Amino acid sequence: MLKLLDLLGIQKSELKQYKIHFAIGARHKLEPYEKFLIDGFQDWQERQTQRNFSREYVLSLIYAGKNTWLFGGVYKILPVKPTPIKENTWSGWKYESELVNIQTEFIGRVLISYKKEFRQSYPNLELKPRKGLAPSEMLVSEILRNKVSIADFKGFDNTNISYETLTNIVSNQITSWKAALSNVKGIYLITDKKTGKHYVGSAYGDDCLWQRWQAYSKDGHGGNIELKTLLQKYGNEYKYNFKYSILEICNMNVGSDYIISRETYWKEVLLTRKFGLNKN
Repeated sequence: MLKLLDLLGIQKSELKQYKIHFAIGARHKLEPYEKFLIDGFQDWQERQTQRNFSREYVLSLIYAGKNTWLFGGVYKILPVKPTPIKENTWSGWKYESELVNIQTEFIGRVLISYKKEFRQSYPNLELKPRKGLAPSEMLVSEILRNKVSIADFKGFDNTNISYETLTNIVSNQITSWKAALSNVKGIYLITDKKTGKHYVGSAYGDDCLWQRWQAYSKDGHGGNIELKTLLQKYGNEYKYNFKYSILEICNMNVGSDYIISRETYWKEVLLTRKFGLNKN
């Protein structure tokens, strides 16, 4: 099988110039992957809680699932000291970086299978761990024909997106998503990633799921009492803890009474009135 470093043309003599960034989100593991989909990964990576980038280059690998990493590019850390920053309750360091022209055509297309047997998220490329395969020996598991993209609607049963991703889809009126969500009614689920609590909602208006989710993208609560209360209590930024998925879809000919009955069913199944975010 093909080694990642062979694909990138990185020689053994060059290993000490590189840090690897195993990019995993603190709020949820797929956060950097979602940032990549909306072209926000580089900025996300440049914001660090510690001075993690102490070498000239960073090889970025983005968490894409259990033992699966997406090649996110090679970045040069510019010779400028990171700037201390503080934003609301978050503080850290802001780096400056630039994408290096090393196999950039494979960014977002190469998947690496690698079981990380150590805790470090920023190891040196020449690391020889006590257990498992050395990072320099990582293998390419798949090369996708096309770069992963938010523009690709992958089906109702695979929809599980963050608030930030939702706002990007709506603001850019991404065709595949708008077409899909505008042509079905159904029951959807909003999950608070911080607490694990759920909100079950339904869409049966003229523009179906698209209309409801468009409302959420504007303010995070869409008029729902419990969600609005959360934002009032914890601040408007709390909406970035919300994720959106679809429980059940129905065709355009189904009446509102049926959809409401299915909404009630899911509220009872998930106990969202007792333990979740549904008021009624």
